Amino acid sequence: MGKNISGIFKKNRIPDSVLFPPLHNNEKGEPRKMGLEIEFSGLDIDRIVSLVIMCYGGKPESESDYKKFVRDTRLGDFTIELDWMLLQKLAKTDYAERLGKEVGLEIDVRWQKRVEKLLASTAEPFVPYEVSFPPVTFDQIAGLEDLRKAIYRMKGKGTAASPFNAFGLHLNPEIPSSDPASILRYLQAFLLLYEWLRLSHEIDIMRDITPFIDPFPDTYLLAVLDPEYRPDAGRLIDDYIEHNPTRNRPLDMLPLFAWMDEDRVRRRLGDELIRARPTFHYRLPNSSIDDPDWTFTREWNVWVEVERLAESGDKMEDMKRIYLERRRHPFKTWADVWLREVRTRIFD
Repeated sequence: MGKNISGIFKKNRIPDSVLFPPLHNNEKGEPRKMGLEIEFSGLDIDRIVSLVIMCYGGKPESESDYKKFVRDTRLGDFTIELDWMLLQKLAKTDYAERLGKEVGLEIDVRWQKRVEKLLASTAEPFVPYEVSFPPVTFDQIAGLEDLRKAIYRMKGKGTAASPFNAFGLHLNPEIPSSDPASILRYLQAFLLLYEWLRLSHEIDIMRDITPFIDPFPDTYLLAVLDPEYRPDAGRLIDDYIEHNPTRNRPLDMLPLFAWMDEDRVRRRLGDELIRARPTFHYRLPNSSIDDPDWTFTREWNVWVEVERLAESGDKMEDMKRIYLERRRHPFKTWADVWLREVRTRIFD
């Protein structure tokens, strides 16, 4: 990316106070909500639980040594877990006892705990803990910063702390409408702003080279932005899965599509980690929890620009037309030229 184009998208272009998207309510007329998931290392699970209670109240509850909850806080229920599926599965089973029955020996269940602790101590430098916040209304987003500040003060480590930390912040804004045309608009707005979003979030190189936020393939991008593309819900879901049979996209639509038609998604994909919910699962931002100047609010405000473009009417159609002209006639610096278009037509 050219230096000049990078220079026009500086941190101070994004305001620090919470921005509100054009549509505040869902299709039931209720205030929309936003959930948040933050990954980081450097603290053990009991310390994280205590920080949640310090910030929001509530009662601790344990499923295992590596997955715990804080119930009934002033915001709702929090989940804290080591983000390693194998260890969580082991912690929830009595595999030591069953192994003993298989081989005809009585195995001390304390052996299972020792294995789990060994695996956890090996994993924790590379596998983050993830805190899942309860969904909150947009006017409550600023209150989420209380826990961020507490984690920072206790020396939590984010994406930049190690070359191996491909940690992320996930935002889950509730959809304003389940109408396929509305969902398509938001997906198109994301695709149009993708290069600007990467610059605005200052994506860490480790997250860029790992597969967790792989960009959408060009064949899908061009098909979705085509003016003739007007799918019903079934085709929208089928086309997405055909080109994106993975959760590892910067805007993961699978949770939303599973909420819309779970049978259709499960028939095509057996991934048990797809959790159906009526949200856009936005996975692009870094977890800069150890940066004192970084905030959840700023990352949310970047996302709001996607929603503003999605609801901009003629501006959105104009951007789609220009984008397709640029992509269908590519040249070496097309991305720089496109970012200048975004700068001129949206942010000036």
